[in-house]
Amino acid sequence: MPIDALCGIPSLRALIAANTPIVDGENHSRTHLVARLPHVTKIDRSEVTAIERTELERHYLSLCAAAVGASSSGLVPAMAARFPRIKELVAAHGAPRIAQLESRLKARLAETVIEIACGLGADHPPLAVYTRPLIRTMLVRQLRALVARLAGRRGPIALYVRSADGGDADWALMDNDTRALSFYGLDDPCVVRAVVADGGGQAAAMA
Repeated sequence: MPIDALCGIPSLRALIAANTPIVDGENHSRTHLVARLPHVTKIDRSEVTAIERTELERHYLSLCAAAVGASSSGLVPAMAARFPRIKELVAAHGAPRIAQLESRLKARLAETVIEIACGLGADHPPLAVYTRPLIRTMLVRQLRALVARLAGRRGPIALYVRSADGGDADWALMDNDTRALSFYGLDDPCVVRAVVADGGGQAAAMA
C-alpha cells in the first residue's frame, strides 16, 4: 500500500511498517513515514516525538529539494509538483536552503542500523534489524527507551555503536545515559547493537 493512501485516514495513529511492502525502497524510510503521515504518533512501536517530527520533516524537505535540483526561485513549486505536503511543511519550517542542505543534514542526523541481539560476536546474529535516522543530540537514555520498545522486552539492555564498515572489535559501549549520542562518535552511517537479556536473565556478554 502506498504511503499516500494512508494520508486520508486521519484516525490512524499507530503503524507497524517494518518488514512490510510499505517500507520498500529509499522513499519509504521512517523520514518519509513521519513527514507524509502527520496524524501518526507511533511507528513500529516507537513514539514519534515532537522533536523527531520537526527534524524529520525538515530532513524530508531537504531530500525533496535535493531530488528536484531546481533553482531557489523555482524550488518550492518544483517540490510541490512531485512530493506531498510540501507547501504545508514549508509554511511550518521554511523553504530549505540549497547551499546548506548537505552540511546541515550531516551535522544533525545519522542514518543508523539498530540491531537487537543477545551478544556482539558472530555467534549472536541479530534477532531484529531496524533502519532509521537518529538525531545526534539524542541522549543515550532516550535511545535506550526507543530500543526497549523495539525489542518489546524489559530488563537490562547494553548499547554499543560502531561505524557501518567496522568489525566486532570496534564496538564502543554507550555507558553513560546522560551523554548525547554524538559523544560516542555517532557516524553516518553507523550501527547500534542493543544487547538484550538472554534466557538466563542476564545481559549477554561480548563474544
